[in-house]
Formats: sequence, C-alpha cells, structure tokens
Amino acid sequence: MKALQPSSGRPIVTALAIWFAHFMVIWAASEIWPHQWTANAVAWGATAIALLAVGVHDVRLKARHAEGRLPGWSYRIARGSTVIATAAVVFSALPSVVFLP
Repeated sequence: MKALQPSSGRPIVTALAIWFAHFMVIWAASEIWPHQWTANAVAWGATAIALLAVGVHDVRLKARHAEGRLPGWSYRIARGSTVIATAAVVFSALPSVVFLP
C-alpha cells in the first residue's frame, strides 16, 4: 500500500500566480500607453504567454497526479485554481478586444 505524501500549496498557487503576473503586465501596459494600440498588443501577447503557461502547468499537474506525487484532494483544488486562472486571464484581456483605440 502506498502512503500519500503531503503536498505543498505550490501546485495550487502556481496558476493564480500566473494570472497575477499577467494582470500586472497588462495593467502596467494600460497605464504606460493609455488608449493606444501598443497596450492592446502587449495585452494580447501577455495573454497568449499566460494561457500557454497555464496549459503547461495543467499538463504538469496531470503528470504529478498520475505518478502519485499529488494527492487527490490537492489535485482537484489545483485543477480548480487552473480553471479559475484561465478564466481570469481571458476576462482580464477582454477590454483590450472590446475597447479598441
């Protein structure tokens, strides 16, 4: 019988940290270049990078869970934070699509 290893909060917080970094980049861009195409371009690029990073994080979560290094409850909470972060990244970038200069 395999004993469950205690899991740290790192897998849970990583996706939310990616969203926070994305939000700070697009917020800074909108402050530096208000109502300009440059801010929108930065937001779109940062969104693509953030979604890629969240996707890579999700693949790593699945691999850790399959190897038995991530307990079930921690895996479910980490997947939930990944879903929340993905939605937050998309909705954070939405104004750059809706409010074109």
